[in-house]
Amino acid sequence: MSQNSYSSQRKCSCGLVVKTLISSTTSNPGRRFFRCPRPDFSSCGNWEWEDQAFPEVAYLRNLEPSLKDIKMEMDNSKIEVENSKIEMENLKIVVENLKIKVGHLSKTIATLEASNDLVVEKVRIFQDNYHKIKYKVMISCFLFVGFLVALTTK
Repeated sequence: MSQNSYSSQRKCSCGLVVKTLISSTTSNPGRRFFRCPRPDFSSCGNWEWEDQAFPEVAYLRNLEPSLKDIKMEMDNSKIEVENSKIEMENLKIVVENLKIKVGHLSKTIATLEASNDLVVEKVRIFQDNYHKIKYKVMISCFLFVGFLVALTTK
């Protein structure tokens, strides 16, 4: 905190020449004020702002860290966007690989379905032949039994 030449013109309630100080608070950065020169425990408590307006330089000084923070956030956002683009490209590759696998699986399914259709047709033909043979065997048995009966009754 600095002292100013204006302080010799002002006096506090104690009758002492006030100190001119500069605020370092976040709500009033760089703003000048007058204060009793005594330590807090013995001070008369007198203080007042030197000006009513917020100094532009202090306002700009206060903005500088905010601008740095905003720039850092923008830089971080740019990095996040680039990372998202890379991730999206990787996901596109994964999707393309999955499409290829789906294509292969579709061909495999079609092949298995065709093979299954052939097996079903062979089973149907086998069952038809089985029934034909079964009926022929039954007829042959009846004829043979009939022949035996005819031989024994004669």
